[in-house]
Amino acid sequence: MRGTVLLDWAFWMQETAFSLFMVENFWNVPIAQAIHILSIGAAFGSVLMIVLRVNGMAGAGLTFEQTAARFVPWVRWGLVVIVLSGLSMIMAEPVRNMINAVFWIKMIALVVMVLVSLSWIGSVRAAAQTAGVSYVGTGGAKATGWLIMALWCLIIVCGRWIAYVPV
Repeated sequence: MRGTVLLDWAFWMQETAFSLFMVENFWNVPIAQAIHILSIGAAFGSVLMIVLRVNGMAGAGLTFEQTAARFVPWVRWGLVVIVLSGLSMIMAEPVRNMINAVFWIKMIALVVMVLVSLSWIGSVRAAAQTAGVSYVGTGGAKATGWLIMALWCLIIVCGRWIAYVPV
């Protein structure tokens, strides 16, 4: 990836005012990392609760809509904060990130996870509206929920792995 336009772009990003602000102030990167990790925990835990509800393993006394109303805002806001804190960390070390294959695996998995999640939540909501409290997902809905959790785990592992890949 060193011979691609990504390296030129990374060098340009490295000279921006925001990148310099992130690097020159010692606490900026650790604060961004802490916010990023806390947001991942909130969003991951909320997605897990939704998946467990679809699988009939949690929230049995609640309709799916009640479960979604409780946890989907945490997922949405968590993703917003994850993206913002992630962008600030990218800007702090653009060269390390932009030419790192694991970083791009993480980004692709993130996009796939978000698209699959949006489709899945829509189809589950439609199916759950008629079933009420007794709703338990079909085999496909359950499997897709666990696929989403696996993608979250891949994203988390890649996020940690980025630091150990030589660039």
